Amino acid sequence: MRFPNDRHGEAAGEGPQPLDIVVTRRDVLDEASFRSTGVLDLYEELFPASERDSADDIVRWLLSDDVGERRHFSVGGREMSYRLDSRCFILRAAGRAIGLGFFTYDHASDLIYCNHVGIGTAWRGGGLAHAFYRQMVGMLDALFPRNIGVVLEVEPFDRDRLEAIIASLERTGRRQLEADEQAELRKLLRVSWYDRLGYSVFCDARTMRPLACCSPCLDPSLPSSDWANGEESYWLMRQARTGAPSAEMRAAPLWHQATTAIYVEILAKSLVAADPIGRRDYWDYATALVARTLQLTATTDVHLARCLGDDDRQLLSRWRRLAIDLI
Repeated sequence: MRFPNDRHGEAAGEGPQPLDIVVTRRDVLDEASFRSTGVLDLYEELFPASERDSADDIVRWLLSDDVGERRHFSVGGREMSYRLDSRCFILRAAGRAIGLGFFTYDHASDLIYCNHVGIGTAWRGGGLAHAFYRQMVGMLDALFPRNIGVVLEVEPFDRDRLEAIIASLERTGRRQLEADEQAELRKLLRVSWYDRLGYSVFCDARTMRPLACCSPCLDPSLPSSDWANGEESYWLMRQARTGAPSAEMRAAPLWHQATTAIYVEILAKSLVAADPIGRRDYWDYATALVARTLQLTATTDVHLARCLGDDDRQLLSRWRRLAIDLI
C-alpha cells in the first residue's frame, strides 16, 4: 500500500522518494520475493547478532509455520497445540527495504508480540519511524480484529550507570563513548521511543519499578548446562489496542497473559514443536522458568505505568543537550 498521503521520504544526500509498505502473505508471497526486498540485509544492519534470529528461521516462520493455522505436537505423551500468525511489514523506497516491523499474533491470548521494529539510519528523522509504526498498527488491527494490544520486551537500563556516564561526558567534554556506554544509552533511547508511542511498562505498584521477566535461552540445541547462560532479563511493555479504553483489562492478569504468550505460546512451543522428542528437557526448562517468574510476582500489585519517570526524562534531556551521535 502507498504510504499515507502519498508521503515521500528523504535519505541523507538523496532527494525525496515515494514510499510504500508491503506485507508478507499479502503482497510478498514467497521466499524469493521476500529476500529480494533487501529486508534481511536491513535486519542484519539494524540489529546485533545477539538479538537476531537466523534468516532461514524468519523465512520459515513468516511463510510456512506461523500462518494462522493450529499446529499440534506431543511432549511426554501430553498433546499440545498453538496457533500463531507472523507478519513482516516492509517500508520501501524505490522498491528497496528501508524499514521493517516483525510481529506475531497469538490466537490463544489475542495479543500481538512485537519481535523487531527498525528503520534505516539514513532515513531516521522527520517523524518517519513514528508514521511507519502507526501505519503498521492500523494494518495489524485490520488483520487481527480481535487483538487486545501489542506487547514487547526491552532491555532494562541502569539509571545509576546512565547518570555516571552522562555526568562524565558533561564534566570532561569528551565526545567518544566506550561500547558498553553506548549500549547502556541505547537501552534508554529505545525505552523512550516506545514511551512516546504510548506504551506502558508492567511495574510493582508499591515501588513503581518495572517488573523483571526472565527469557529462556533461545537455543535449545546447546547443552542443557549452558541454557542458564543464555537467559536474558527484560521489562515487558504493552500498548493497548488503538481506541480501546486503557483500563479494559486489569494489569495483573494481563501480565500473566503477556508472559505466557511470549515465552510459552510463541517461544517455547515453536522451538519444541520442531523436535518434540529431542527437546522435551528444553520444554520442562522453559516452562519452569516462566512459572518461576509468575510465582515471584504472584502477590505483587501489578500496575501499568508510563515507561519513563521524571528522573529518567531529566537524564534523557541531559543526554540530548550533549548532541553526541552514537555509532
